[in-house]
Amino acid sequence: MDSLLYQAILFGITVVLIGLLVSMALASLKPELPKECEEWDKNYVMEISLFAIGFIIRYLLENTAVKKYLYN
Repeated sequence: MDSLLYQAILFGITVVLIGLLVSMALASLKPELPKECEEWDKNYVMEISLFAIGFIIRYLLENTAVKKYLYN
């Protein structure tokens, strides 16, 4: 179980890094946003969301109960 937790954390961090690279690559397409969005961005909401998504996906894909459900 510790190995799965470690892998899920690393996968979550990888998703954050890839998400940041993609957002930098697409930054030129970013529209003008209101001032409220600047405050939202200061709380690292995108990064936290990307980490949570990566962690959950990795955990679910490696969990034996979920594997049993998906592949049977």
